[in-house]
Amino acid sequence: MSKQLTREEWYADYQDYREAYGYKNASYNFIRCFLNWCNKTYPENPYLTQEMLDIWRGRRSTENEISHSSRVAYINKFLVYINQRSDQALTLYSEPMKRVVREPVLIHKEQITNFFRAVDELPYNPSSKHTDAYLRALQLPVLFRLQYSTGMRPNEVRWLNREDVDLDKGLIYLRRTKGYHERMLALHPSMLELLKSYWTQIHKLQPYSRPLFPGLQGQYRSSYWLRYNFNELWYKYNSRPPKGEREVVSYALRHNYAIENIMKWHQDGYNADKRLVALSRSMGHVSIRATQYYFHLVPRFADLLEDAEGDFINKIMPEI
Repeated sequence: MSKQLTREEWYADYQDYREAYGYKNASYNFIRCFLNWCNKTYPENPYLTQEMLDIWRGRRSTENEISHSSRVAYINKFLVYINQRSDQALTLYSEPMKRVVREPVLIHKEQITNFFRAVDELPYNPSSKHTDAYLRALQLPVLFRLQYSTGMRPNEVRWLNREDVDLDKGLIYLRRTKGYHERMLALHPSMLELLKSYWTQIHKLQPYSRPLFPGLQGQYRSSYWLRYNFNELWYKYNSRPPKGEREVVSYALRHNYAIENIMKWHQDGYNADKRLVALSRSMGHVSIRATQYYFHLVPRFADLLEDAEGDFINKIMPEI
């Protein structure tokens, strides 16, 4: 049954729908901004009209193509929801979401060694247990090694709760992930032992906080906190890139995890098709194609896999 609702009623419906299906809300809510503009510009008309959309869709002088397309994309999703549930036929924006696909910044073993050297040099003073400096020295060696050894996304590490870690079975349950594709990861024995040691210390310090890596008030660590600390520690012993080139970010540890795994495929005689599926699932990729992206980043991967698997490489690797 179709419905005719006001703008605000549609928005409330849409929010309920997204919450029910586990979708994330954007940190910057373009739809809410659009509705605020409608309320201010058309205070006498509570309904959504094509005129409002046509004016709002215009690219502003302060916007580049990417930011404009991002703003448009959120409104598109809202309009799809309305059109599917009403007699309205609001015209959707035709501009596709602009995405700039950048090659990952590849990192090397020497850089990784330098990085963990800096991480392990963080001043650890047990007499100052109620300071962020103490927490930082306690958490970062574990947090970054966890990301390095599992290929977890930075946000997935930040959002880990204590109940997500099974220290008896050596498993991590990732429930809050990109697109809400939950998955389970097995920990390397050395990583498991490190987590057990960390668990004992953090439980004494903050016995009731839910996050695995809490701040002083028991809150989840912010993305800024993670970016800032990674940048500071990465460039303590590693050289910064030339002006104009991108710096290394913590997501590079995830890229490295994928590349290092792929490079080992031709060494152990384990079929590449099985390894591809396993890697894709462990990284939480929606499709195999997302994992295949890393193939062209591995030196001589196509030649090595061709030698080991024959024509299989032609079946799984798209043209790049």
